[in-house]
Amino acid sequence: MQAVIRSIAHPALILVLILGLVTGAQAAGGGKPEKTYPGYLPLEPALVVNLDNPRRPQYLQIQAQFYVETAEDAAKLEKHMPVVRDRLITFFGGRDPETVQKASERETLRSEALARLQQTMQEITGSQAVSNLYFTGFIVQ
Repeated sequence: MQAVIRSIAHPALILVLILGLVTGAQAAGGGKPEKTYPGYLPLEPALVVNLDNPRRPQYLQIQAQFYVETAEDAAKLEKHMPVVRDRLITFFGGRDPETVQKASERETLRSEALARLQQTMQEITGSQAVSNLYFTGFIVQ
């Protein structure tokens, strides 16, 4: 009996038991903490568009985060994500690769894309929903 008590009292075993309880509690509660707003929503999966290069195929891959003020805005954005993705593909696709590679142009593209998204969400939902757009990855291949 004392051997069982000593094995249970081993610090590594206690840590394993505690982690198991915490993990079990998270799984019972959904596993992920509830999001709070204002906050960020990722554009998932990353957006990939064709660029206009007559010599060879070239692509632009964009990873982005949308900043929203409320849970209601987040729900609107998630609901209409197919339209958002379509507008972004239309906006970025077919551009000159050399233009999109310039850092000075990237900020212009970001602000124009945000304005287009806000206009689209205003038309669809009656509110802009998206407060800001941030590029977290921008790769030209």
